[in-house]
Amino acid sequence: MKSFYELFKEASVRYPDSAIHFPDEEKKYSYSEFLEGVDEYAGAMTGCGIGRGDRVALFGQNTSYWMKCFFALLKIGAVAVPISSKCVEDEILYMTRTAGVKLLFHLMEGPVSARLIHSVPAVVTLDRMDAFVHDYRRNRQENELPAFEPERTDLLMIMFTSGTTADPKGVMHGPESLMNSATDFMKTIGLDSGDVMLLNLPISHIYGSVLICCSFFMAGADLVVSRTYTARGTLNLINKYRCTVLNMVPTMYQLLFSPDLVRRYDLSSVRRAIVGGSYTSQELVDNMGKAFGKENVMCGFGMTECASWALGQGFDRPAAERGTSAGWPVGNMEARIAPGYGLSEDGMIQGELCLRGKGMMLGYLDATITAASYDDEGWFHTGDVAKKDQTGKYWIVDRCKDMIIRGGENISPKHVELVIDSFEGIEGSQVVGLRDAVFGEKVVAVLLKDQAAVTDIKALISYLRQRLGKNRRPDFYVAMSEIPMAGVGKVNKQAIRSLVDANIGKLKRNTINYLG
Repeated sequence: MKSFYELFKEASVRYPDSAIHFPDEEKKYSYSEFLEGVDEYAGAMTGCGIGRGDRVALFGQNTSYWMKCFFALLKIGAVAVPISSKCVEDEILYMTRTAGVKLLFHLMEGPVSARLIHSVPAVVTLDRMDAFVHDYRRNRQENELPAFEPERTDLLMIMFTSGTTADPKGVMHGPESLMNSATDFMKTIGLDSGDVMLLNLPISHIYGSVLICCSFFMAGADLVVSRTYTARGTLNLINKYRCTVLNMVPTMYQLLFSPDLVRRYDLSSVRRAIVGGSYTSQELVDNMGKAFGKENVMCGFGMTECASWALGQGFDRPAAERGTSAGWPVGNMEARIAPGYGLSEDGMIQGELCLRGKGMMLGYLDATITAASYDDEGWFHTGDVAKKDQTGKYWIVDRCKDMIIRGGENISPKHVELVIDSFEGIEGSQVVGLRDAVFGEKVVAVLLKDQAAVTDIKALISYLRQRLGKNRRPDFYVAMSEIPMAGVGKVNKQAIRSLVDANIGKLKRNTINYLG
């Protein structure tokens, strides 16, 4: 099996004029120029003792440094551990310790805390990246460092994802699942050498690192990498580089359609607009159709466990058949509704979505969670409720597991609850997600009224700011006289959601809202 690095190297010969653009850094690389940097990083990593199977964390935003490090790891067979730039110190510490990280690339501006430096054997900061490769350049030998040849059982990536567990789960991927998803994605969207793909999703997210970073070069497309996402910045990049392929979660598209914003830009270059990551409304699909042409809009479904690509609509199918569905199983993936299903209101089969195929993970770091997630036939139970029509087309309609998806990112309510309960004077807090037109869901923390009465909300907010990434912090705090129960020891979160939703228009931020 060829490595992604070898495929990239072959692409550099086939597509000598294709390029990668980093507008925020004012850099442009041909494929060959980019790989020269990758080779230097790979040599420097090897020189400091990093080799096949070693775990290396990449913490930071979308930059040329991040991407060069990523492909250097793929070249030498080390394991990439991407960490979101939104994570705070405690979250980074948990991930690096759980994954057994040997080297951390801290690719964010600003100082690094002593706790973080002492938590891993070695740390390379953004301001030391040039120095990191300096010794390699000075001591470079004549023989080029060979790329490793991956085997199916090799571990190449550990991606942490939140779910129903208190702590993020480490999802392990090997060459087969990553290659399967990247190549199937490229084929499904019809990517070719004339395309200019925009990457404004976080590279630390599986969607960005696998579906985009591992596919664009195989088709010979140009890639435009935005350090962070803003609606106006995205539209400017589409105009400047005449981007033809967009990939975003619903929230990112939704923010493009602010009053009078989209109509100020020429979007005629876009021929593919793919949306996935969380629930997509009919209103959003309609707005995307008006902006990009409804024949150019495609919805899909994936998750970290399947390398972000399991269901897709396919541009070969008429737009009228697509709608807001997640589509059909793609490539080497299979899907089914779990046994014991029921029927939806419109008569379709409905129940828990299950997946299996070559795009699936090697497993979780915690083998007990892996065993609990698969049935005896090898089907992975996603925890998402789906319905299926007679053509085999799927819609994601709900979740049967307690999880919040905000802006395309999974958030474990249990994790947030435990952090809130660690604040003095609070215990038994509850966290729920409420549907939001822009972000998909908002995070709401529920406290008991007697505890809320003696809680300094400013101190609590400050406390959580140090311990939870921005996306995981509650948008609202509410207090109830008692927590609704659905049985012995079981909280009725649906009742909590209903009560909060009925009062959503009255809620104020940065204060405790008393409800009943």
